[in-house]
Amino acid sequence: MEKKYLHILSFDGLSRVDIDKMKELPAFGEFFKGASGCINVKTVYPSLTYCAHTTISTGTYPARHGVINNTRVQPSRLSPDWYWYDRDIKVPTFQSYAKKAGYDILSIFWPVTAGSRDIKYNMPEIFANRKWQSQIWVSMVNGSPYFQYDLNSKFGKLRNGHKEPELDNFSHASFMYALDRYPAHINMVHYIDLDSQRHEYGFNSREAQDAMLRLDKRLGDLVTKLKQKEIYEDSVIVVLGDHSSIDGHTNIYPNKLLERAGLLTKSQDNLVASYKAVCKSADGAAYIYAGQDVSDKDLMEAIEPLISKGAIERVYNREEAQEMGADPSCRFMLEAAVGYFFKDEVEDQALIRVLEAPKRSSKVCINNHGYNPSSKENYETVFLVAGKGIKKNVFLDEMSLTDEGPTLAAILGLEMKGTDGRALVEILEV
Repeated sequence: MEKKYLHILSFDGLSRVDIDKMKELPAFGEFFKGASGCINVKTVYPSLTYCAHTTISTGTYPARHGVINNTRVQPSRLSPDWYWYDRDIKVPTFQSYAKKAGYDILSIFWPVTAGSRDIKYNMPEIFANRKWQSQIWVSMVNGSPYFQYDLNSKFGKLRNGHKEPELDNFSHASFMYALDRYPAHINMVHYIDLDSQRHEYGFNSREAQDAMLRLDKRLGDLVTKLKQKEIYEDSVIVVLGDHSSIDGHTNIYPNKLLERAGLLTKSQDNLVASYKAVCKSADGAAYIYAGQDVSDKDLMEAIEPLISKGAIERVYNREEAQEMGADPSCRFMLEAAVGYFFKDEVEDQALIRVLEAPKRSSKVCINNHGYNPSSKENYETVFLVAGKGIKKNVFLDEMSLTDEGPTLAAILGLEMKGTDGRALVEILEV
Protein backbone atom coordinates (compact mmCIF):
# COMPACT_ATOMS: atom_id res chain seq x y z
CA MET A 1 0.00 0.00 0.00
CA GLU A 2 1.26 3.44 -0.96
CA LYS A 3 2.03 5.54 2.09
CA LYS A 4 0.66 9.06 2.38
CA TYR A 5 1.71 11.99 4.51
CA LEU A 6 -0.45 12.87 7.51
CA HIS A 7 -0.05 16.25 9.23
CA ILE A 8 -2.00 16.76 12.46
CA LEU A 9 -2.38 20.27 13.89
CA SER A 10 -3.88 20.48 17.36
CA PHE A 11 -5.25 23.96 18.09
CA ASP A 12 -5.71 23.70 21.85
CA GLY A 13 -8.96 25.32 23.00
CA LEU A 14 -10.51 25.66 19.52
CA SER A 15 -14.29 25.75 19.93
CA ARG A 16 -17.18 25.23 17.55
CA VAL A 17 -18.14 28.88 18.14
CA ASP A 18 -14.81 29.91 16.60
CA ILE A 19 -15.54 28.39 13.22
CA ASP A 20 -17.46 31.27 11.66
CA LYS A 21 -14.62 33.66 12.51
CA MET A 22 -11.97 31.19 11.37
CA LYS A 23 -13.70 30.70 8.02
CA GLU A 24 -13.17 34.41 7.33
CA LEU A 25 -9.40 34.03 7.64
CA PRO A 26 -7.36 33.32 4.49
CA ALA A 27 -5.67 29.98 5.22
CA PHE A 28 -8.38 28.39 7.33
CA GLY A 29 -11.13 29.64 5.03
CA GLU A 30 -9.45 28.02 2.02
CA PHE A 31 -8.78 24.83 3.98
CA PHE A 32 -12.39 24.61 5.13
CA LYS A 33 -13.71 24.77 1.55
CA GLY A 34 -12.18 21.39 0.75
CA ALA A 35 -12.46 19.79 4.18
CA SER A 36 -14.76 17.21 5.72
CA GLY A 37 -15.38 16.25 9.33
CA CYS A 38 -17.47 17.77 12.08
CA ILE A 39 -17.81 21.11 13.88
CA ASN A 40 -19.87 19.58 16.67
CA VAL A 41 -17.42 17.23 18.40
CA LYS A 42 -18.23 16.13 21.93
CA THR A 43 -15.12 16.10 24.09
CA VAL A 44 -14.40 13.94 27.15
CA TYR A 45 -14.99 14.37 30.88
CA PRO A 46 -13.14 16.00 32.46
CA SER A 47 -12.58 18.19 29.41
CA LEU A 48 -8.89 18.86 29.95
CA THR A 49 -6.04 18.91 27.45
CA TYR A 50 -4.25 15.76 28.58
CA CYS A 51 -7.41 13.67 28.97
CA ALA A 52 -8.61 14.86 25.56
CA HIS A 53 -5.36 14.36 23.64
CA THR A 54 -4.96 10.86 25.04
CA THR A 55 -8.51 10.12 23.90
CA ILE A 56 -7.64 11.49 20.46
CA SER A 57 -4.63 9.16 20.32
CA THR A 58 -6.40 6.05 21.69
CA GLY A 59 -10.06 6.33 20.71
CA THR A 60 -11.00 5.55 24.33
CA TYR A 61 -12.36 7.46 27.31
CA PRO A 62 -10.16 8.50 30.26
CA ALA A 63 -11.56 5.71 32.45
CA ARG A 64 -9.97 3.23 30.05
CA HIS A 65 -6.80 4.97 28.88
CA GLY A 66 -5.82 6.09 32.39
CA VAL A 67 -5.11 9.80 31.91
CA ILE A 68 -7.97 10.99 34.09
CA ASN A 69 -6.72 14.54 34.74
CA ASN A 70 -4.01 16.94 33.64
CA THR A 71 -2.17 16.54 36.92
CA ARG A 72 -1.73 13.84 39.52
CA VAL A 73 -3.15 13.68 43.03
CA GLN A 74 -0.29 15.36 44.91
CA PRO A 75 -2.15 17.72 47.26
CA SER A 76 0.95 18.68 49.22
CA ARG A 77 2.56 20.18 46.10
CA LEU A 78 1.68 23.63 44.77
CA SER A 79 2.69 22.39 41.31
CA PRO A 80 1.70 18.71 40.95
CA ASP A 81 3.31 16.58 38.27
CA TRP A 82 1.39 16.20 35.03
CA TYR A 83 0.54 13.02 33.13
CA TRP A 84 3.48 13.63 30.82
CA TYR A 85 4.53 10.06 30.12
CA ASP A 86 3.50 7.69 27.39
CA ARG A 87 3.77 4.85 29.94
CA ASP A 88 0.73 6.29 31.75
CA ILE A 89 -1.49 5.27 28.82
CA LYS A 90 -3.07 1.87 29.45
CA VAL A 91 -4.26 1.10 25.90
CA PRO A 92 -2.62 1.16 22.44
CA THR A 93 -2.29 4.54 20.73
CA PHE A 94 -2.71 5.61 17.15
CA GLN A 95 1.04 6.20 17.16
CA SER A 96 1.79 2.61 18.22
CA TYR A 97 -0.39 1.23 15.41
CA ALA A 98 1.33 3.51 12.90
CA LYS A 99 4.83 2.56 13.97
CA LYS A 100 4.04 -1.16 13.71
CA ALA A 101 2.85 -0.49 10.15
CA GLY A 102 6.18 1.11 9.27
CA TYR A 103 5.31 4.80 9.55
CA ASP A 104 7.85 7.26 10.91
CA ILE A 105 6.40 9.85 13.30
CA LEU A 106 7.55 13.39 14.15
CA SER A 107 5.95 15.11 17.12
CA ILE A 108 6.37 18.52 18.74
CA PHE A 109 4.78 19.21 22.12
CA TRP A 110 2.07 16.58 21.73
CA PRO A 111 0.72 15.82 25.21
CA VAL A 112 1.47 12.52 26.99
CA THR A 113 4.31 11.49 24.69
CA ALA A 114 7.31 11.75 27.04
CA GLY A 115 9.35 8.59 26.80
CA SER A 116 7.41 7.31 23.79
CA ARG A 117 9.13 4.54 21.81
CA ASP A 118 6.75 4.97 18.91
CA ILE A 119 7.82 8.48 17.89
CA LYS A 120 11.06 8.70 15.90
CA TYR A 121 11.53 12.47 16.26
CA ASN A 122 10.05 13.57 19.55
CA MET A 123 10.03 16.85 21.46
CA PRO A 124 7.51 15.99 24.19
CA GLU A 125 5.41 18.41 26.17
CA ILE A 126 7.03 18.22 29.60
CA PHE A 127 8.53 20.78 31.93
CA ALA A 128 10.97 20.82 34.81
CA ASN A 129 8.92 20.52 37.99
CA ARG A 130 11.69 20.27 40.56
CA LYS A 131 14.16 22.99 41.62
CA TRP A 132 17.15 20.82 40.73
CA GLN A 133 15.88 20.06 37.20
CA SER A 134 16.63 21.99 34.03
CA GLN A 135 14.09 22.28 31.26
CA ILE A 136 16.49 21.16 28.54
CA TRP A 137 17.61 18.08 30.48
CA VAL A 138 14.06 16.94 31.34
CA SER A 139 12.97 17.30 27.74
CA MET A 140 16.08 15.65 26.29
CA VAL A 141 15.93 12.48 28.40
CA ASN A 142 12.25 11.98 27.59
CA GLY A 143 12.42 12.59 23.86
CA SER A 144 14.86 12.49 20.95
CA PRO A 145 18.10 14.10 22.17
CA TYR A 146 19.79 15.10 18.90
CA PHE A 147 16.49 16.21 17.35
CA GLN A 148 15.78 18.48 20.31
CA TYR A 149 19.34 19.77 20.48
CA ASP A 150 19.14 20.79 16.84
CA LEU A 151 15.80 22.60 17.28
CA ASN A 152 16.81 24.32 20.51
CA SER A 153 20.12 25.44 19.01
CA LYS A 154 18.41 27.04 16.04
CA PHE A 155 15.21 28.39 17.57
CA GLY A 156 15.59 28.38 21.36
CA LYS A 157 16.01 32.18 21.34
CA LEU A 158 12.36 32.45 20.32
CA ARG A 159 11.19 30.96 23.63
CA ASN A 160 10.35 32.87 26.79
CA GLY A 161 9.79 30.02 29.21
CA HIS A 162 6.24 28.73 28.78
CA LYS A 163 4.80 32.11 27.79
CA GLU A 164 2.70 32.56 24.67
CA PRO A 165 2.87 33.38 21.84
CA GLU A 166 6.64 32.91 22.17
CA LEU A 167 6.37 29.17 22.87
CA ASP A 168 4.20 28.62 19.79
CA ASN A 169 6.61 30.76 17.77
CA PHE A 170 9.33 28.32 18.78
CA SER A 171 7.30 25.16 18.14
CA HIS A 172 6.12 26.44 14.75
CA ALA A 173 9.58 27.46 13.56
CA SER A 174 10.84 24.07 14.75
CA PHE A 175 8.01 22.28 12.95
CA MET A 176 8.63 24.03 9.63
CA TYR A 177 12.35 23.33 9.84
CA ALA A 178 11.83 19.71 10.90
CA LEU A 179 9.60 19.00 7.90
CA ASP A 180 12.68 19.59 5.74
CA ARG A 181 15.40 18.18 7.96
CA TYR A 182 13.63 15.16 9.53
CA PRO A 183 11.26 13.63 6.97
CA ALA A 184 8.45 11.54 8.44
CA HIS A 185 5.12 10.30 7.15
CA ILE A 186 3.21 11.48 10.24
CA ASN A 187 3.84 14.98 11.62
CA MET A 188 2.11 16.14 14.80
CA VAL A 189 2.25 19.52 16.53
CA HIS A 190 0.35 20.96 19.49
CA TYR A 191 -0.28 24.73 19.43
CA ILE A 192 -1.18 26.20 22.83
CA ASP A 193 -1.47 29.90 22.02
CA LEU A 194 -5.28 30.20 21.81
CA ASP A 195 -5.92 28.24 24.99
CA SER A 196 -3.31 30.24 26.92
CA GLN A 197 -4.69 33.61 25.83
CA ARG A 198 -8.22 32.60 26.80
CA HIS A 199 -7.11 31.39 30.22
CA GLU A 200 -5.44 34.71 30.95
CA TYR A 201 -7.64 37.24 29.15
CA GLY A 202 -11.02 35.62 28.42
CA PHE A 203 -12.80 33.73 25.66
CA ASN A 204 -13.61 36.69 23.38
CA SER A 205 -10.62 38.82 24.31
CA ARG A 206 -8.55 40.70 21.77
CA GLU A 207 -5.63 38.50 22.78
CA ALA A 208 -7.61 35.38 21.87
CA GLN A 209 -8.63 36.89 18.53
CA ASP A 210 -5.00 37.69 17.79
CA ALA A 211 -4.07 34.10 18.62
CA MET A 212 -6.55 32.89 15.99
CA LEU A 213 -4.79 35.06 13.42
CA ARG A 214 -1.48 33.45 14.36
CA LEU A 215 -2.96 29.95 14.10
CA ASP A 216 -4.32 30.78 10.66
CA LYS A 217 -0.88 31.90 9.53
CA ARG A 218 0.66 28.69 10.88
CA LEU A 219 -1.80 26.62 8.84
CA GLY A 220 -0.97 28.68 5.78
CA ASP A 221 2.75 28.19 6.37
CA LEU A 222 2.22 24.42 6.47
CA VAL A 223 0.36 24.41 3.15
CA THR A 224 3.09 26.54 1.55
CA LYS A 225 5.79 24.24 2.93
CA LEU A 226 4.10 21.09 1.63
CA LYS A 227 3.75 22.64 -1.83
CA GLN A 228 7.42 23.66 -1.81
CA LYS A 229 8.37 20.10 -0.91
CA GLU A 230 6.04 18.83 -3.67
CA ILE A 231 4.18 16.53 -1.29
CA TYR A 232 1.00 18.58 -0.90
CA GLU A 233 -0.98 16.39 -3.30
CA ASP A 234 0.05 13.30 -1.33
CA SER A 235 -0.79 14.83 2.04
CA VAL A 236 -3.71 14.84 4.45
CA ILE A 237 -4.02 17.80 6.82
CA VAL A 238 -5.99 17.48 10.05
CA VAL A 239 -7.02 20.51 12.12
CA LEU A 240 -8.55 19.59 15.45
CA GLY A 241 -9.47 21.04 18.80
CA ASP A 242 -9.64 19.29 22.15
CA HIS A 243 -12.19 21.27 24.16
CA SER A 244 -13.96 24.59 24.46
CA SER A 245 -13.85 26.85 27.54
CA ILE A 246 -15.96 29.18 29.67
CA ASP A 247 -15.24 32.53 31.32
CA GLY A 248 -15.57 32.55 35.10
CA HIS A 249 -15.89 34.76 38.14
CA THR A 250 -15.31 32.61 41.25
CA ASN A 251 -12.86 29.95 42.46
CA ILE A 252 -14.14 27.06 44.60
CA TYR A 253 -11.99 25.59 47.39
CA PRO A 254 -13.75 22.38 48.57
CA ASN A 255 -10.70 21.31 50.58
CA LYS A 256 -11.50 24.15 53.00
CA LEU A 257 -14.81 22.43 53.78
CA LEU A 258 -13.13 19.04 54.10
CA GLU A 259 -10.75 20.63 56.59
CA ARG A 260 -13.68 22.02 58.61
CA ALA A 261 -15.17 18.53 58.65
CA GLY A 262 -11.94 17.13 60.10
CA LEU A 263 -11.17 15.12 56.96
CA LEU A 264 -7.85 16.80 56.15
CA THR A 265 -5.20 19.05 57.67
CA LYS A 266 -3.47 21.91 55.96
CA SER A 267 0.14 22.99 55.87
CA GLN A 268 1.50 26.44 56.66
CA ASP A 269 1.40 27.36 52.98
CA ASN A 270 -2.30 26.42 52.67
CA LEU A 271 -1.72 23.12 50.95
CA VAL A 272 -2.92 19.70 52.12
CA ALA A 273 -0.63 18.18 54.75
CA SER A 274 -2.59 14.96 55.38
CA TYR A 275 -6.05 13.72 54.53
CA LYS A 276 -8.75 11.10 54.92
CA ALA A 277 -10.58 12.73 52.02
CA VAL A 278 -9.35 15.25 49.46
CA CYS A 279 -10.65 17.22 46.50
CA LYS A 280 -8.61 17.12 43.29
CA SER A 281 -9.42 19.88 40.85
CA ALA A 282 -10.05 19.32 37.17
CA ASP A 283 -10.84 23.05 36.76
CA GLY A 284 -14.56 23.04 35.85
CA ALA A 285 -14.92 19.64 37.50
CA ALA A 286 -13.35 18.01 40.53
CA TYR A 287 -12.82 14.54 41.97
CA ILE A 288 -13.40 13.64 45.62
CA TYR A 289 -11.16 10.80 46.81
CA ALA A 290 -11.65 9.23 50.22
CA GLY A 291 -10.63 6.24 52.33
CA GLN A 292 -13.04 3.47 53.22
CA ASP A 293 -13.45 4.85 56.75
CA VAL A 294 -15.09 8.01 55.39
CA SER A 295 -18.80 7.70 54.61
CA ASP A 296 -20.60 9.15 51.60
CA LYS A 297 -22.87 10.96 54.07
CA ASP A 298 -19.95 12.74 55.72
CA LEU A 299 -18.59 13.83 52.34
CA MET A 300 -21.91 15.17 51.11
CA GLU A 301 -22.53 17.04 54.37
CA ALA A 302 -19.09 18.63 54.08
CA ILE A 303 -19.60 20.02 50.58
CA GLU A 304 -23.32 20.85 50.99
CA PRO A 305 -22.70 24.61 51.51
CA LEU A 306 -21.30 24.82 47.97
CA ILE A 307 -24.36 23.07 46.58
CA SER A 308 -26.78 25.34 48.44
CA LYS A 309 -24.93 28.43 47.20
CA GLY A 310 -25.25 27.24 43.58
CA ALA A 311 -21.51 26.85 42.99
CA ILE A 312 -21.80 23.09 42.38
CA GLU A 313 -24.28 22.20 39.65
CA ARG A 314 -24.23 18.42 40.04
CA VAL A 315 -22.63 15.67 42.11
CA TYR A 316 -21.96 12.33 40.40
CA ASN A 317 -21.26 9.14 42.30
CA ARG A 318 -18.48 6.73 41.38
CA GLU A 319 -20.63 4.67 39.01
CA GLU A 320 -21.96 7.74 37.21
CA ALA A 321 -18.46 9.17 36.85
CA GLN A 322 -17.19 5.92 35.35
CA GLU A 323 -20.14 5.73 32.98
CA MET A 324 -19.20 9.16 31.65
CA GLY A 325 -15.62 8.00 31.14
CA ALA A 326 -14.02 9.65 34.17
CA ASP A 327 -11.85 8.15 36.93
CA PRO A 328 -13.56 5.05 38.35
CA SER A 329 -11.51 5.25 41.55
CA CYS A 330 -13.09 8.52 42.73
CA ARG A 331 -15.80 8.58 45.40
CA PHE A 332 -17.65 11.51 43.84
CA MET A 333 -17.23 13.87 40.91
CA LEU A 334 -18.30 17.49 41.25
CA GLU A 335 -19.53 19.58 38.33
CA ALA A 336 -19.19 23.32 38.78
CA ALA A 337 -21.89 25.74 37.71
CA VAL A 338 -21.04 28.09 34.86
CA GLY A 339 -18.60 30.73 36.06
CA TYR A 340 -17.00 28.62 38.81
CA PHE A 341 -13.61 26.85 38.83
CA PHE A 342 -12.25 24.34 41.36
CA LYS A 343 -8.94 24.85 43.16
CA ASP A 344 -6.90 22.51 45.35
CA GLU A 345 -5.56 24.88 48.00
CA VAL A 346 -7.03 25.14 51.52
CA GLU A 347 -7.94 28.82 51.66
CA ASP A 348 -9.71 30.80 54.40
CA GLN A 349 -12.92 30.82 52.37
CA ALA A 350 -14.56 28.17 50.20
CA LEU A 351 -15.55 30.73 47.56
CA ILE A 352 -13.22 33.50 46.38
CA ARG A 353 -13.69 35.84 43.41
CA VAL A 354 -11.22 34.99 40.65
CA LEU A 355 -9.48 38.37 40.53
CA GLU A 356 -9.26 38.44 44.35
CA ALA A 357 -7.82 34.93 44.63
CA PRO A 358 -4.34 34.37 46.09
CA LYS A 359 -1.73 34.74 43.37
CA ARG A 360 0.36 31.69 44.18
CA SER A 361 0.47 30.51 40.58
CA SER A 362 2.01 32.33 37.64
CA LYS A 363 -1.36 33.33 36.20
CA VAL A 364 -4.85 34.17 37.31
CA CYS A 365 -7.16 32.20 35.02
CA ILE A 366 -10.38 33.99 34.15
CA ASN A 367 -11.36 31.32 31.63
CA ASN A 368 -11.24 27.56 32.06
CA HIS A 369 -12.53 24.15 30.99
CA GLY A 370 -12.86 20.68 32.49
CA TYR A 371 -16.66 20.80 32.55
CA ASN A 372 -19.03 18.00 31.59
CA PRO A 373 -19.53 18.49 27.83
CA SER A 374 -23.11 17.24 28.12
CA SER A 375 -24.11 19.92 30.62
CA LYS A 376 -22.74 23.09 29.03
CA GLU A 377 -24.01 24.92 25.93
CA ASN A 378 -21.80 25.54 22.87
CA TYR A 379 -19.03 23.50 24.44
CA GLU A 380 -18.17 21.32 21.44
CA THR A 381 -14.88 21.34 19.56
CA VAL A 382 -13.96 20.55 15.91
CA PHE A 383 -12.34 17.89 13.73
CA LEU A 384 -11.53 18.80 10.13
CA VAL A 385 -9.68 16.77 7.50
CA ALA A 386 -8.65 17.60 3.94
CA GLY A 387 -6.33 16.10 1.33
CA LYS A 388 -5.53 12.87 -0.46
CA GLY A 389 -8.23 10.24 -0.13
CA ILE A 390 -10.62 12.56 1.75
CA LYS A 391 -14.03 13.49 0.37
CA LYS A 392 -14.86 17.17 0.20
CA ASN A 393 -17.61 18.86 2.20
CA VAL A 394 -18.95 15.82 4.03
CA PHE A 395 -19.88 17.09 7.47
CA LEU A 396 -21.34 14.97 10.25
CA ASP A 397 -24.00 16.47 12.50
CA GLU A 398 -22.10 15.23 15.54
CA MET A 399 -19.26 12.95 16.62
CA SER A 400 -17.21 12.04 19.67
CA LEU A 401 -13.57 12.76 20.39
CA THR A 402 -13.21 8.97 20.66
CA ASP A 403 -13.81 8.75 16.88
CA GLU A 404 -10.67 10.66 16.01
CA GLY A 405 -8.00 8.05 16.72
CA PRO A 406 -9.77 5.34 14.69
CA THR A 407 -10.29 7.85 11.87
CA LEU A 408 -6.63 8.88 11.82
CA ALA A 409 -5.72 5.20 11.61
CA ALA A 410 -8.24 4.59 8.81
CA ILE A 411 -6.75 7.46 6.80
CA LEU A 412 -3.52 5.44 6.79
CA GLY A 413 -5.31 2.20 5.95
CA LEU A 414 -5.03 0.89 9.52
CA GLU A 415 -7.63 -0.40 11.96
CA MET A 416 -7.60 0.33 15.68
CA LYS A 417 -9.37 -2.41 17.63
CA GLY A 418 -11.22 -2.25 20.93
CA THR A 419 -11.85 1.51 20.87
CA ASP A 420 -14.84 3.38 22.27
CA GLY A 421 -15.19 5.29 19.02
CA ARG A 422 -15.35 4.44 15.31
CA ALA A 423 -13.60 5.39 12.10
CA LEU A 424 -15.53 8.02 10.12
CA VAL A 425 -15.48 6.01 6.91
CA GLU A 426 -18.10 8.29 5.37
CA ILE A 427 -15.47 11.02 4.85
CA LEU A 428 -12.99 8.66 3.17
CA GLU A 429 -12.79 7.92 -0.54
CA VAL A 430 -13.04 4.18 -1.09
